[in-house]
Amino acid sequence: MSIQAFVDESQRERYIICAAFVSPTDLRAARRALRGMLLPRQSLLNFVRENPQRRRSLLDAMCELPIRTRLYTSAEKEPIARQRALEALLADLLALQGQRLVIECREASQDNRERHLIAEAVRQSTAPAGLSYCHLRAREEPLLWVPDAVAWADGADGEWRLRADTLIELIRDVDDGGQDAR
Repeated sequence: MSIQAFVDESQRERYIICAAFVSPTDLRAARRALRGMLLPRQSLLNFVRENPQRRRSLLDAMCELPIRTRLYTSAEKEPIARQRALEALLADLLALQGQRLVIECREASQDNRERHLIAEAVRQSTAPAGLSYCHLRAREEPLLWVPDAVAWADGADGEWRLRADTLIELIRDVDDGGQDAR
C-alpha cells in the first residue's frame, strides 16, 4: 500500500503521537480542503487556539476527508514515550510500505535524534526501501493539522474524543507491548 504519514503529538495525562495516513492520490484534495478551513489572516490550524464551536466544526469537516489516523500512547514521560511511540509508528508505516513520513518540527536537537531513529528503523526493516522523511512546520504542511486536531481531541476525552472517532482507526498503548486499545 502506498501511503504517507503526517505526525504531531499531544501530552496531557498521557503522551500521544498521532499519525494521519493519506493516500498519495488524495493529498492534493485533502490539502485544498484543509486550507479552505482557515479563517482570514490565519496561516495554520492549531486546536489549542480554537474556540469550542470552531473545534466542533473543524473536526466534523476533517471526518469527511479521506484520512485515517493512528494514535500511539504512553503513560511515560518524554523522551521515552516519544521514542516508543515513534518506533511503533515506524514499524506500522514500514509494514504498510509507506512512502513518506512528515513530522512536525520541534527543536533542532530533537529533530536530529528522530532522523537517526528513523534511519535506523528503515535500515533494519525488511520492507522494501523507499521511505522518505522530514520535519516541517505546521504552516508548511496542512496535513499536519489533522494529527494536531485528533491528538488534542483524544487527550481532551469525552465529547471531543467521540467527535474525532471516525478519523481514528487504531489506538496503540506502546507501554503494553504494543497492545491495541481499539
